[in-house]
Amino acid sequence: MTVAVAPRDLTWLLMDRPNNLMYVHGVMWLAEPPDWDAVEAVVQERLVERFPVFGRRAAEVDGKWVWEDDPDFDLHHQVRRVRLPEPGDAGQAQEYLSMRFSEPFNPDRPLWEIDLVDGVDGDQSMVFARFHHGIADGVRLVQVLLSMLDPIGDQQATPTAVGRSGKKPGPVGMVTGAAKGIASGAADFVTGVGSAVKSAPSALSGMPQALSLGWIGLREPTRLTDAVSGMASEDNMLVNSWRSVSRLTLSGGSVDTVWSGTVGVEKKLAWVSGLSLTEVRDIAKAHTVTINDVMLSAVSLGVTNYLQGRGEENVDQISWLVPISLKPIDTELPKELGNHFAVVTLPMPLGIRDPHVLLREMHSRMNRIKNSAEPMILYGVQRVVAETPAAISVRLTNFVANKTVGQITNVPGPRTPMALAGTEVTGILGWVPTSGNQPLGLCIFSYNGVVNIGIAADAGLVPDPGHLAQLIEEAVHELGKTV
Repeated sequence: MTVAVAPRDLTWLLMDRPNNLMYVHGVMWLAEPPDWDAVEAVVQERLVERFPVFGRRAAEVDGKWVWEDDPDFDLHHQVRRVRLPEPGDAGQAQEYLSMRFSEPFNPDRPLWEIDLVDGVDGDQSMVFARFHHGIADGVRLVQVLLSMLDPIGDQQATPTAVGRSGKKPGPVGMVTGAAKGIASGAADFVTGVGSAVKSAPSALSGMPQALSLGWIGLREPTRLTDAVSGMASEDNMLVNSWRSVSRLTLSGGSVDTVWSGTVGVEKKLAWVSGLSLTEVRDIAKAHTVTINDVMLSAVSLGVTNYLQGRGEENVDQISWLVPISLKPIDTELPKELGNHFAVVTLPMPLGIRDPHVLLREMHSRMNRIKNSAEPMILYGVQRVVAETPAAISVRLTNFVANKTVGQITNVPGPRTPMALAGTEVTGILGWVPTSGNQPLGLCIFSYNGVVNIGIAADAGLVPDPGHLAQLIEEAVHELGKTV
């Protein structure tokens, strides 16, 4: 059987380059070695049999890309068992995962793999999953991975629903408001614009002050835009949308830093593990901000300290791409998965040492994104790009990517402990792909009261991602001192 690759998926399917593979990665740590035969049975039942794409390969037929059934499908082509060399410590685990991160899939087989790894810290195990972005977006692939899990004890969690525990929906990610704005359709957008127009006189009352920046604005148009829009309220959709679009179209490439340059094939992985979600939540409550604001502020502090430690004293902002799921994530996944997301750009402030000021500034910037039409606009751009020839769509995608340092995402996972084939899952972590010359990808993932951060870095441009991970962890605790 063959199924045409949807345009929204084709862009990501054809984005692969040796130095940037469009793969989404995740790892689950297990309390002890499981019954691997039972794990393979779960993969067969809940992935291969539930979602047909996992039994199909991508092929070009008569100039059209399709998903076609793999006539030689064998689960053991996709799932392999390995053992880390002793002692199997964190350093060896990072080396193994980093090596696998840069290995391309066999194009004649389905575009996913799962490694069942023993010898982790001596007597523990982990499951390392790799999926091509052409199959689905990151949120849906996380749901797929979680669909293999079962609640422990009498919990009634719905593992396929990211951020759920029982029947209560959890947070849906970094920019919920924006996602809801897209999902509700153009009517809400028009209403928001109308409201913004009505308030335009007051919003633009400070225009003379902004124009006094004169020639600075001519040299750096996005600076002028930010100055003008900064005088408007955070919920002014018209002004916020203008700000977002002008930043996307008028800004140059990502700011030059020690990690600027052409990315290579080799990547290095690192992670922050074991952060207390309670601590993060307490910080958010104390400052009347969101958990996302806290984590982004910690990243800001960590990046600031990283760059300043390498002589970069004057970098006051970097930009990230932030994906937003456009489909409800608390519903059953469809058999045909696909990509249903948009991206927004997050200008992250750097160099703000006062935790109170930093948290408020991050909260303000996130509110401006939530109260803008940027997700809708960029989703429309994505759909247009998807319909263009592959060579053009890749160039356009990289054009946007190169305006940012990388991709950052926040995925709330299950709030209660889960098990894989009867073995407790002690931790979950993910890594996002990068494109263009982005040197970094960050994935924030919460599970069972713990927050982990996966860092994927270009080995040549960011040779020490473990140090960045340490600085981000220290930043969380530094913010915690303000509670």
